[in-house]
Amino acid sequence: MSDRPLKDEVLEELGDDRLREITGLLGTDADQAQQVVGSAVASITGVLTDDAVTPGGTAELCQAMEQAANEPEPLPAAAIGFAGLQGGTGQEPGRGVLAAVLAKVAAPAARAVAKRTGLPVEAVTAALETVIPVMAAVLARRAREKR
Repeated sequence: MSDRPLKDEVLEELGDDRLREITGLLGTDADQAQQVVGSAVASITGVLTDDAVTPGGTAELCQAMEQAANEPEPLPAAAIGFAGLQGGTGQEPGRGVLAAVLAKVAAPAARAVAKRTGLPVEAVTAALETVIPVMAAVLARRAREKR
């Protein structure tokens, strides 16, 4: 498993093109867009941690990570898209559980990031539609490396 911060891996995986896309969605500059991505990653992991202490929450997260660890190398995050994370398209085998867990926490994470940054919730939610598939890909890769 990587010793690098998750936000750094997500930013690297996003690349310049998707970061520019996020910048446009947020109506900010590149530095603030990077800060929003970092804040979103922290918020998503925080909400996941909070959910893990609820009955069944730990089991759901563990199942998602185990499934991700047993998958072959996933499609690039850009090829999956947020719609595939929310409902699955049948084209991304095995990605559904981890993706669904992340998509489930997107709304509370977006609200938290919007509150911290002063950006509109709608803009942050739109940016998370780009961040979440990338985060799922990074987490799946980390889970496979841990095996």
